[in-house]
Amino acid sequence: MTPMARSTVTFSLLGPVRAWRNGNEVPLGSPQQRTTLAVLLLREGLLTTVDELVDAIWPVDPPSSAVATVRTYLSRLRRLLCGSTSPVRIGWIGGGYVLTTPPGSIDVQLFRGHTARAAEALRRTDHVAAAGELRAAVDLHRGTPLAGAAGGYIEGQRARLAELCRGAALDLVAVTVELGGYAVAIADLRAMVAEEPLRERCHALLMTALYRGGRQADALAHYRQVRHTLADELGVEPGPGLQDLHQRILLGAPDPGVLLAA
Repeated sequence: MTPMARSTVTFSLLGPVRAWRNGNEVPLGSPQQRTTLAVLLLREGLLTTVDELVDAIWPVDPPSSAVATVRTYLSRLRRLLCGSTSPVRIGWIGGGYVLTTPPGSIDVQLFRGHTARAAEALRRTDHVAAAGELRAAVDLHRGTPLAGAAGGYIEGQRARLAELCRGAALDLVAVTVELGGYAVAIADLRAMVAEEPLRERCHALLMTALYRGGRQADALAHYRQVRHTLADELGVEPGPGLQDLHQRILLGAPDPGVLLAA
């Protein structure tokens, strides 16, 4: 008798909380049920107690039925995601639940792998390889992380994942500058600056791309704009790194450098 083929299950957290089984999206149910799954996925195989799940779903005034409701969510998720041919397991171990998934089935895991390989490529000064890995990481970001889930724990994790995605996007632009793609980098950086006008690394990269692209006057004009914005918004001067970059561009340094790490 031929054994049944193992099914494939994949998960997305770098956007709406979603799951697919054999390429078909799994309906994950209510926001509370999605939150239950998201918490277990973020724990990546570590034990999560019922109390931790209750706190994540209802951070204030959980209902008296909270524990029973969490168990109902977990039972439904088992039916949706587990089974005899599924590599996914939700087990009860020593007072808590553990979600077991195949390696690389969660987009956050894939993201970490790409950024780790990009960092290794940068240590070798292999900007082409780094760009490829960073592009693959950035492409995994599909909107607001953990959309569809809620709660204090989720909010904290959402901010963490969003920051990781922003860092990878900035690293990709920095490598693009190193590879001479100034026009593409400038367009991307102008959008980033508009979204986060107080993030100095965006401004430093934009000034560098403008300068290396033969637009020294534009790079200096951008610094003046940044200085004005920081003074108006925060009452501070640009940081030492940005000031030093400004001086090197002002003096026409042959290579003002580019920031390849946050």
